[in-house]
Amino acid sequence: MTTGETLQQPAAVAAAAAQYIAPRHLTGVAFTAVRDWYHAEHASPLHLTDFLVPHLAARLSAALRAVPTWARHSSLIETDQEPMEYWGEEADTAAGVTATQFRVPDIHALFAEGTLATPHRQALEDFFVFTVLSDTFRDWLKEGTGLVLRKRTAMELAAYRNSDGLGDHQDLMPGRVFAVNFYLDDTYRPEHGGRLGYRNGAGEEFHVVPRFNSVSVIPIREDCWHWVEPFSGDGVGRYTIAMAQHLEGS
Repeated sequence: MTTGETLQQPAAVAAAAAQYIAPRHLTGVAFTAVRDWYHAEHASPLHLTDFLVPHLAARLSAALRAVPTWARHSSLIETDQEPMEYWGEEADTAAGVTATQFRVPDIHALFAEGTLATPHRQALEDFFVFTVLSDTFRDWLKEGTGLVLRKRTAMELAAYRNSDGLGDHQDLMPGRVFAVNFYLDDTYRPEHGGRLGYRNGAGEEFHVVPRFNSVSVIPIREDCWHWVEPFSGDGVGRYTIAMAQHLEGS
């Protein structure tokens, strides 16, 4: 590691982050790039490849495939209104929906004894420690953006089958500053589609390919919109853990 790539976090935080985040995303160069992205004149998605340490990404991919409680989900997303949500058979028959996918209705139930095999449950527990129960991931975001983020977060486990996607929407909620997506489908190929789309207030459009073990961070702003293009892989794929990040005190 060169002098210009030294860790910028306090030693204790860096040691904690190194359990989860690949070394190249913990360097001074990496944090400078995040800082430049966040302070750019116009918003855009941050997309980082090979973000998690490889063994954690592989374990999470296997755990998501093993989840027994995936359920069909669709919703009608309209600006300034709570989404209309549909589950199960109704999700595939509801008219006019703007989002279709598979979701896990109760994430906490996955940690009940016997729901998942021990290695899969442990992988999800490790991810929860990384992103929710500790400040490790929030401190990584803080180092790059300067924002102090609220400990409580919203999280979704999502997967897609052929033609599933999300219509354009904004996720405008009090205090919400980022939407974060961890892409964890180890069989995903670019020809499967399902790209994340993002349009900023200047009218610029960006597209993120949800490659395995990459993460996207998108700014939530009043003049920005995002969506997911239709997925076209065989079977179910594009396994994603999505999180919302809010400002502390909001």
